Amino acid sequence: MRSKIVRALFFTFLPPFLLAVPSAPLFADALPASCAGTYLIQEAGGAKDFWTFAADGTFFGTTSTQPLFHFSNQQGSWEKAGNDGARGVLFAFVYNDDNTLMTTARIDIAFQAAGQGCGQITGSLVVRTFEEGEDPLDPATDTGDPIASDTFTGRRVQARP
Repeated sequence: MRSKIVRALFFTFLPPFLLAVPSAPLFADALPASCAGTYLIQEAGGAKDFWTFAADGTFFGTTSTQPLFHFSNQQGSWEKAGNDGARGVLFAFVYNDDNTLMTTARIDIAFQAAGQGCGQITGSLVVRTFEEGEDPLDPATDTGDPIASDTFTGRRVQARP
């Protein structure tokens, strides 16, 4: 059961991170502020996500595996990383079959624009869960190994194709 939850969290948290793009100051020399918006994410492992990157650095996600693996929508933040990329983190609650809280998941994401502009992104993600006594805001407190990792591509959602 734990491995199913871990896989589900991995695929769930990836899309939300990609959709939450930071503002112009965060991407001054890399991704432009115009990259803020929502992206349809395709994970190599098969999950699909919607990630929204807000200009203020907030990041929201939802994934196709949430109902299967009993976890919540994802929320977090993102920022510029290096000269041409960004990184973000999403958090989700994971539930037992009886809907009681099991754990908190953390998805660390790194991505960059693919090609010209912000029409496509590509990157990777790592999913961890945090048990009682561990702090999801401090990954160093996680005593276990990551439960999942994957790569992804994303396409920006636009009102007109």
